[in-house]
Amino acid sequence: MTGSVPPYISDNRGATHTGSGDLYYTALFANAADRSRKARLASIKELDWLQQRFVRPPGYGQAHDILRTHRTLLLDGAPGSGRSTTAKVLLHELSSGGERFHELSWEDENEKYRVEPDLIGDDDRVWFDLSRVDERIWTALQDDLSSLRKRVDQHGALLVVVLPSRGSETLWPQFGPLHSWIDRPSALEVLRRHLRLEGVPGAATSPQPAFLSTDRPMLEIARFAGLVKKAYKDAADAGYPDWYKAAERASTGRGPEVATVVSKLRLGPQRALLLATAMLHQAHVDHVYSAATALLETVDYADERHSLERSDLIESLRDIGAELDADRHVRFTDLGYDAAVRTHFWHNMPGLRDGIQRWVATMTDHPGLDDKERDELVMRFTEQCLHSMHLQALVDSVAHWTKGPKPYRRQLAADRALRFALSAEEHGSFFRRKIYDWATDSHIPKALAQVIIVICTEVIAVTHPDQAIVRLHHLARRESRTMDARTALLGMADGDPWMRRQLLARLTRLRTVGKQWDSDVDLFLELADPVAFTAPGTHNRPLIAEAEVQKMLTEGWRRAFQERSEVDWKTGLRQWLLTAFQDDLYRDALIGVLVAGGEQRGDVLASLYSEARALPRFITESREQYAAFIDLVLQKIFAVQGIRVT
Repeated sequence: MTGSVPPYISDNRGATHTGSGDLYYTALFANAADRSRKARLASIKELDWLQQRFVRPPGYGQAHDILRTHRTLLLDGAPGSGRSTTAKVLLHELSSGGERFHELSWEDENEKYRVEPDLIGDDDRVWFDLSRVDERIWTALQDDLSSLRKRVDQHGALLVVVLPSRGSETLWPQFGPLHSWIDRPSALEVLRRHLRLEGVPGAATSPQPAFLSTDRPMLEIARFAGLVKKAYKDAADAGYPDWYKAAERASTGRGPEVATVVSKLRLGPQRALLLATAMLHQAHVDHVYSAATALLETVDYADERHSLERSDLIESLRDIGAELDADRHVRFTDLGYDAAVRTHFWHNMPGLRDGIQRWVATMTDHPGLDDKERDELVMRFTEQCLHSMHLQALVDSVAHWTKGPKPYRRQLAADRALRFALSAEEHGSFFRRKIYDWATDSHIPKALAQVIIVICTEVIAVTHPDQAIVRLHHLARRESRTMDARTALLGMADGDPWMRRQLLARLTRLRTVGKQWDSDVDLFLELADPVAFTAPGTHNRPLIAEAEVQKMLTEGWRRAFQERSEVDWKTGLRQWLLTAFQDDLYRDALIGVLVAGGEQRGDVLASLYSEARALPRFITESREQYAAFIDLVLQKIFAVQGIRVT
């Protein structure tokens, strides 16, 4: 292509939104509990997928026995040996299917290197990946290991801690019996397992490729298997030598080859078409040409030549090594070439990065792209940003896409980018922290807040539920014109005792730390559903049966009585008393929480007693049961006031 991109006109494909405002998340917040449960089920399916492709490494049996016996395992191994995957598979094998799987983190709101034992609930399956921490952090975290183990034992949970490199050298002696080492599994067996499950024929007897002549991390082997599958799909009649050759060429990045080609394409329109094809690989040709044109406009490239002087479509594609398939979709002929082109432009042409960012923003809102094309464009851009030097570029893009009155397509792009970034093992913690920073910003744009709400509910809550609660809580405190974050936060707690307990702890323990938030009282009154707190939880043990939960509920009611008018808490009080009347088993605890929350407030205790006496208006139980109930309420009021009844 030697001139400007020809002006192709494409039809309007996919959903269209012609007005301003946010459509994407309009109806998603009320069913946050269902969405969170579905996300957890999807997580279990991912564990099933992982276990199917897992090859047990040497040392797996010993690790399994230690975890089963001691409930805590300190897993060690060389980098790239699959320690994190082994931890998840071990926990998955020692489960019945109903347990919560999640990852612990040493992050907290003050960036202290410690972990909260209360994050481990009944029967939880928990991993703690410390493979990338330094010796200072590892030493600090060993201080918490004993309390973690105690919590694990008390709640019938299982915990696997993936040790940092050389972590065993500074392991405290008392933890020695929990330590186990795994070696690398057979690389060829790992590759064959992946190929077989990907449907590549003859995988069980496939030869060993040169790619495995050196030790490769398990993740690289899995990626190589994916490339072999693509090579098989492109040339099913070929054999393993050809498939391996294509996959090996693609896995090297093909950087020098692409650099040579780009150096020969001296004209801006040629390079624009090359990058557009790489970013929208296998998209319809109309969309690729629209993208190339938009790129030229974004970087202010001027070409005044007449369209008759420019190359035609076929010649332009041939110049960049691309072709059209039968459906007029554009593709490069060589496997992995598109990825190499993207990497070359992003990493070797730094002066173009700002232009690429602006161009991607333009294309995310392009009405011609369908959802699949838009998602792949965003994913490919995100992939280039997942480097320690370029993470901020993605942060800036997400902020830009959700700033001001933008169509819902940009919200979708921000959502997809964050999902992909959070799934990156090396950088997930960075983006969880950035989401925290956004959540604590009182001036966060509405569109970005909506993206974060869904990301917390569907993504972060699956592996880091404690962090999802923290981020949603901060959003709920700060929202003024909507109640989206509050609805999502309470929805996550609905039907999930662990989530309800964690949220209760935040609402009642943090009031003396930093700023007090009036909204926390309102959140408590909505959270304090007596039916939920008396409902059978894990092992049929309701939350109200825990002494610690009773203390937190007492504190919540105390603050509600102090800081809200009777109109605000009277309905909740009445529901609490009605549940207490109907629940023989936990009546004492329910009434005790209310009375203790009233403390020495005579007006509150008088209202409590009055509401208790008014219960016959709502119930039809026997007079004897009613009299016993009123007597119990009165006894507890007298006790909290220090009145002795003879």
